[in-house]
Amino acid sequence: MDTTDHVDEPGDQADALRASRSRRRQRPLLVAVGVVVVGLVAVGIGVGVTHGRPATPATTPTAEARRITPTPAPTPTLAAVPPPVGPQALAALPLAYYDAVIPGLLDGTTAHPANQWEIATPRQALVPLYASPAADSAPIAALGATVPTVNRPAATAVWGRSPGADGGMVLVSTPSRKSTPGTNGVATAPSATFAWARAADFTLTRTDRMIRVDNATSTIAIVTESGATATSEAARLGTPTDPTPAATSTYMEADYVDTRIAYTEGHPIALTGAHSALLPGYGGNSALTALHYYPDPTGSSHGCVRISAAMTAALATLPVGTPIQFT
Repeated sequence: MDTTDHVDEPGDQADALRASRSRRRQRPLLVAVGVVVVGLVAVGIGVGVTHGRPATPATTPTAEARRITPTPAPTPTLAAVPPPVGPQALAALPLAYYDAVIPGLLDGTTAHPANQWEIATPRQALVPLYASPAADSAPIAALGATVPTVNRPAATAVWGRSPGADGGMVLVSTPSRKSTPGTNGVATAPSATFAWARAADFTLTRTDRMIRVDNATSTIAIVTESGATATSEAARLGTPTDPTPAATSTYMEADYVDTRIAYTEGHPIALTGAHSALLPGYGGNSALTALHYYPDPTGSSHGCVRISAAMTAALATLPVGTPIQFT
């Protein structure tokens, strides 16, 4: 039996060769494709992880904080006060002294005095007084820098303030009357008077003492600003027909010795700015009230306040202008 070797034909060999090359090319392609797929999966994971974290805010350059300068508070406009009064105009005004009656002055019902614990000393020979603290007020009187007759430096008590330019205005005691008892059929008259004045016309000083005369208990006392009593004693006061001033405020106008008044025996006399509310005059003057020594410790006065020698000495230590309250 003939055995014939199998011999591939040239066409078959070519086909086999192409098939082999094709298989070799496909394997790298599959590997590459697999790498791409894995890469895509990795990218997907990476994207997923990125979305799962809080977003980092974009950073921008920080601008320098603006420097804010606080706006200063507006300066309040001070109320105007009456202008200074010249020497000639001052000389033409009524002089506010203890015998004068000046209707334009204020009394306690219109002035409403409240102790400021200040003493006002005039800076010049005459200072103008006003019925109102308003800038357009006209002066009604002049207060002197000396007390007539006794020729002592004058000072007065401050009972109120009105803010304004140059220190504003101060309400001060005056030594004059507003009216006289019995005038125009009116039996009584205010015991004490007040007026407004320019603060700039005075030297203002603090005081921590005042004098209090109590009609109800017939006592006199020196009282401190804190309310403590420095010294006190029984006093002899007036009668219903010759009363001591009551319910009024005034000041110590002068403190001096007058040897011509025998019953004072050389002890100092504290002259007040208050007058009798019922007597138009007494002893040749306008019934001015004084705090003075009297040898008889009993009886009543004609409106003055009779005190001991020790009290006259205590009062003499107080400055002129010390406030006084009659209650």
